[in-house]
This record gives sequence, C-alpha cells and structure tokens, in this order.
Amino acid sequence: MFTAIGFDCSFLSCEKRIIVKKKVLVTGAFGQLGNEVLKKFQDVDMLATDLFIPEFSSGSYSSEILDVTKPEGVENIVNRFQPDVVLNLAAMTDVDGCEINPEVAEKINSESVRNFLEVFDGAFIHISTDYVFNGKTGPYDEEDVPDPINMYGKTKLSSEKYVMEHPNPWCIVRTNVVFDYAKNSDASFVKWVIDSLQNDRQIQVVHDQWNNPTWTDALADALRIIVDKEATGLFHYGGAEQINRLEFAQTIAKVFRLDDSLIRPITTESLKQIAPRPLKCGLKTHLIKSKLQVTTLPLEVSLKHIKSKLSS
Repeated sequence: MFTAIGFDCSFLSCEKRIIVKKKVLVTGAFGQLGNEVLKKFQDVDMLATDLFIPEFSSGSYSSEILDVTKPEGVENIVNRFQPDVVLNLAAMTDVDGCEINPEVAEKINSESVRNFLEVFDGAFIHISTDYVFNGKTGPYDEEDVPDPINMYGKTKLSSEKYVMEHPNPWCIVRTNVVFDYAKNSDASFVKWVIDSLQNDRQIQVVHDQWNNPTWTDALADALRIIVDKEATGLFHYGGAEQINRLEFAQTIAKVFRLDDSLIRPITTESLKQIAPRPLKCGLKTHLIKSKLQVTTLPLEVSLKHIKSKLSS
C-alpha cells in the first residue's frame, strides 16, 4: 500500500498517487513565487492563472485571468483545461490586511481552496505558512500542533484542513519569509533593504522575529521535485539557517557591499502592527530533505545568486 509521505493518511485512499501527465494549472502565477514556478515548469502543458496578467508575461504556457473566490469561474476553468495537477499559490499574504478584512481573507485563503476541491479530482498541491504556529517554540516540524495567533494564520490553517480532507492526492508545503529581489513588487524585503541602503536611507528592522528565509528559486525547485516525484503529504520547506530579521538585513548589506550601519534594530512591539506576529517561528526541513532529496540553501548563497542575476 502506498503511504503518503510526511503525514498520517489513514483517512485517505492511500492507493491513489499523484499521476503526473504534465498538465498543470497554477494559481497566483504572477506573484513573487509564481514567476519562478513558471520558469521551472516550462516543459509541461501549463495554464498560468491570476487576477491580473502582466504585459510582460511570456513563455511556453497559456495564461488566463481567474478569481479563485468565484466558484463558477473555478469550475469553468477546471472543466475546460482538465488539469492533472493544481499548484495553488494564490493567497492573501498581507498579514495586517487579513486582520482588517477577515471575511476577504477567508474567501481568498480558505474558501477558494474548497472551490477547487469541490470540482477537481486530481492532485492538489497547496502552499501554506509557518504562521499556522504561535511562534513560541519554533522552528517547527510537521508533527507540531498548529496554533495560529492572527487571521492570516487562521485562514491558512483552515485551508490546510480542506486539503487534508480531500479524498484525492494532495501535498501541503509550508514555507516562510519567501524572498527575491522582485523588481516589480513593493513587498520585497530584499529590494527594500538594497534600495534604501543604496540611497543612504536609514532603515529600522526588527531583531525579535525569527525564521529561516526561503529563496523563491529554491522553493520553486522543491515544488518541481514534488510534482516529478509524485509526493503527497505535509512538508516544511525553508532556508538552511534560522535567523532574525535584523540579521537577514545585515546579510543583504554584506553580500551587496552596502553600509549596514544604516540598519537600526527595533522590536516588533514598537511597530504597533494591527495583527500580532509569531516571534520565534521558522520550519525544520529534515523530512523533505530526507524523503525527497530536496536541497535547502544558506542565505548568503541565495543572495549571491540574486546578485549575480541582477548584474547579468
């Protein structure tokens, strides 16, 4: 009997496996992670979907606008494209925004997953977050019990439950602090640090939030391996080091040879953010490395790759 990797699948029909026929539907395809995923899946029959299709979109894939919160739109696109695999990257990741608009967050992060699972009987691969934990005893492994402290984490945990109850093959990948330079994103931490320091602007960065930052390129590679190896279950994926956000910024300054004296430490509490943040989070990655031979990268190595790409 086939056993789902990384999760107790006693309530699943475990004879079922992800059968890759190279027909993949990607949601949230033009976000920071999605752009890298599209590069890794160029050789498959792929449909890239998102709320907006950028003008610069090009590649060996088709693209369509899709609002994942609309059940009829989801059903229509599933019936027309008939994917074998759905790679679900669509999410509302604005943590304070989720706290302000919990109903919107629930629709995007949780109900959209149900919309797919009600009409799709193939393999469902879902991205989640370390924010399903309370941040008291991290880093966390797959056996630790979730206990989210904000709406973002609660809606993502709700989405996980929908996926785990799905009778067909599924895989959940929790990750954290996904980063790249992301020229077209105002939310890119790496871009913000580099641009600020290059312009001699002082920045304040929290020193009490811990994670293992995850490079988009490496995470996209991991997702490709999951699809190719037909893996199912729950996995944690992140970078090789557990560091705080201040150390992250200082490492960026070091790799890009910028003045780290412009980086000033502050506490999370001093920011007076709307949503509470789990402080000691991050994810242990031993399961995905041992079961799937997936590689995790040190932060400096990832940043040097980014620097090389920017200079080429």
